[in-house]
Amino acid sequence: MKRFKELKDGWIKDSLTGLDWGQSSDKTMTFKQALAYCKKLGARLPTSQELMSLIDHSKRRPASMLDMKHDDWYWTGTAVAGYPDGAWCVGFSFGYVVSGNKDIGVYVRPVRKSKGVK
Repeated sequence: MKRFKELKDGWIKDSLTGLDWGQSSDKTMTFKQALAYCKKLGARLPTSQELMSLIDHSKRRPASMLDMKHDDWYWTGTAVAGYPDGAWCVGFSFGYVVSGNKDIGVYVRPVRKSKGVK
């Protein structure tokens, strides 16, 4: 069975996680802007584990199973423990995970629970 399937609304269904992935943002955003962007789409930021599930360790530049538009950093909704101004970011150039200050500009890949849209 194929893991990823494009849906009619342009989202991509992930049969492994049961999540639908939206398209990558065209521009970078602060964490606050990223939250608003996802909410507007009826979605949310992925957790660090969810976003890391898209890393393909057999590739680099991009190290992703999906087209990320940018082989750069993407926000997760996972806070950095003990650092309220930070959230974890996943980099799809080489598959890195680092903490990022919420005021910097980072790309967004929104996620939602699968709606089962065919």
